[in-house]
Amino acid sequence: MSNKILENIKWFTQNSKASREDDLEIIVSSRIRIARNIDDVPFEIKMKKQDSQRLITLVKSVLETKLRGRFVDMQQITPLEKESLFECHLISPAFIKKEKPAGVFITDTGNISIMINEEDHLRIQGLSRGLDFINILSEVFNVEEIIGADLGYAFDETYGFITSCPTNFGTGLRVSVLLHLPGLVFTNEVEKVLKGAIQIGMTVRGIYGEGSGIKGNLFQISNQHTLGLKEEDVIETITKLTHMIIDIEKKARDVILTKARNEFEDKIFRSLAVLRSARMVNTEEVLNLLSAVRLGVGAGIVRDVTLNTINEILIISRPANIQLYFGEILEERDRDVKRAEYIRKRLGGNGD
Repeated sequence: MSNKILENIKWFTQNSKASREDDLEIIVSSRIRIARNIDDVPFEIKMKKQDSQRLITLVKSVLETKLRGRFVDMQQITPLEKESLFECHLISPAFIKKEKPAGVFITDTGNISIMINEEDHLRIQGLSRGLDFINILSEVFNVEEIIGADLGYAFDETYGFITSCPTNFGTGLRVSVLLHLPGLVFTNEVEKVLKGAIQIGMTVRGIYGEGSGIKGNLFQISNQHTLGLKEEDVIETITKLTHMIIDIEKKARDVILTKARNEFEDKIFRSLAVLRSARMVNTEEVLNLLSAVRLGVGAGIVRDVTLNTINEILIISRPANIQLYFGEILEERDRDVKRAEYIRKRLGGNGD
């Protein structure tokens, strides 16, 4: 099972040419998601079981003949496997709880997933390490065109694409970027910066988007509205905002590494030492410890750990993934033990 998890996150753990290496420490990942509904199928709120199954059959037949990838039937996998797909960012939290027939198609590249029977008939999303909106937008719309050419979408000349929630009317486009901002948190500037983002129509959430808390100094920024906005305008706004936040974050890091370098180096190396030596570590601890190490890598203080390794640990150490990685159903305490074992091995730690 560990190989399957690694396959699911290869988009996040491989080298990326989308951003400069020093920006990849701050820009963790980017995502584009569009919502679409098939024209002659009842919307989710009025769907019966046979409608859900028919939609899956229709979409699956198109995807399997025109794209390389695999289809996962959500009713045929375990709760742990569902949670793992969520932890790998391939499905939404709401999708885990679906009682009606539902499925997800994941392309061979691992960075495109198509949820069938989510809140809308289709949620097509593209993922990338770093900031790569242009390429993933192209991939997402390629999939959208493939499906639309055969099945057709619910569309109105005035309102654009019709979706289950009015906030997705128009383009149905959600663009988000996940940022690591320890400098702004330490200098107490993060609240001011994020308030500015909200004032221009953005929303700020944690690592897993809606409903997730902000931990490990990781912040997800995305657009709130889609109606009346062009795709390119949304992407341009978030791109400009991202670069502005990067500049402010870098200045904050320069300040703290100039005025309090010994204190921060101590925190960074203590965090790395804990990860390399701990016999038990919980999920929240990992996020906070990795945040310090990630800062150290970005500042050139830590030289024997790569961002790819940090990204892998960030995802594999999650509760469901660590159990599937070891192929065992584990109680919380045992998860903490296995998590520490896995991290020690990945970081070449003590006692392994």
